[in-house]
Amino acid sequence: MPVFKTFFRIIKATRGSLLIYFMVFLGISFLISQFNKSPVNTDFTETKINIAVINRDGNTAITKGFAEFLGKKNKIVDIPDDRQRLQDALFFRDVEYIAIIPEGFSEDFKNGGKMAIESATVPGSVSAIYAGMQADRYFQTLRLTNDFSGLSAEDQAKIVSDSMAASVDVKMTSKATVTQLASGYCYYYNYLAYAVLAICILGISTIMMVFNQPDLRRRNLCSPIGQRRISCQLALGSAAFTTGCWVLFVIFSLLIHGKALVSSGLLPAFALNAYVFTIICTALGFLVGILIRNNNAQAAIANVLSLGMSFICGVFVPQVLLGKSVLRFASFLPAYWYVRANDAIGAGKLSSDPGEIFIPILIQIGFAIAIFSAALFISKQKRMVNQ
Repeated sequence: MPVFKTFFRIIKATRGSLLIYFMVFLGISFLISQFNKSPVNTDFTETKINIAVINRDGNTAITKGFAEFLGKKNKIVDIPDDRQRLQDALFFRDVEYIAIIPEGFSEDFKNGGKMAIESATVPGSVSAIYAGMQADRYFQTLRLTNDFSGLSAEDQAKIVSDSMAASVDVKMTSKATVTQLASGYCYYYNYLAYAVLAICILGISTIMMVFNQPDLRRRNLCSPIGQRRISCQLALGSAAFTTGCWVLFVIFSLLIHGKALVSSGLLPAFALNAYVFTIICTALGFLVGILIRNNNAQAAIANVLSLGMSFICGVFVPQVLLGKSVLRFASFLPAYWYVRANDAIGAGKLSSDPGEIFIPILIQIGFAIAIFSAALFISKQKRMVNQ
């Protein structure tokens, strides 16, 4: 099989440019895996901050209830009522919020006065703002209770504390989107489109450019090897090259995301989708190799196709962040359907709605058939013109 052996001699001669894309892809994939080692926590947990309560009004029911309420929501730090000590505590971030209850506040509050709680906070602290909102909400609720209940101050403080301590349980009914965005292997197989596009287009088009050189093509027509055998060996070499690239990428996905990827049960679906897209890239490599004649044009087209599809179709930027007009245009490109199938796989659609996965895969197969048909038609027309 001399043509088959020549195929890989040419690939070996161009391995430098192919390895660049391969290593860039693996570097990006490794970095993404480092940022996605642990699953994203979607549960809500209320944050407790360090605060201080300075009570200058004595141990009344209102001040006692207010201090107890803030103590349930935050961690109270004991600081003496000294201006310098309080300023130092804020400066060194020992506390983020200080509530100061002025003298006579309780009596003024019961009589409907407008005396307010004083506060000091760390500048720009969002947590301190939230603590201030807690204090305001407590006294707003206490004032409503004071106006309409007719109960004693102790009972009012107890009712307000109990009512504001109430909470509800939140249950996540679906984690599909979170799973998709949190899984490093989903990013891996999305970014795979860029590397496969660049490597297959460069590799296959290089072979086609060599064998389509007029002098070499005429020499092959005179050789004892028939044109059909040459075409079959080129096709076999292309299949071996692209399948080898696909196998390497799948193996590296196992090395980077092995345990999580295998336990998810999504590897076969990701691998199938990647292989179908690899066939499309092979077809694009054939088409590019037939149309161009020099290496400068080859590099330009490979970069435009790989980077262009990656940006427009959702490889580098998730499809959920792209505009409707961009997605409408991207739907005419195969990488859009590849990413869409990957997103559906990562979102758990394999068991709940397999059509979301297999319809995009079938559309990709249609793209591959159309591109191969166009490449064969153009190749035949060029041979007829040259003859």
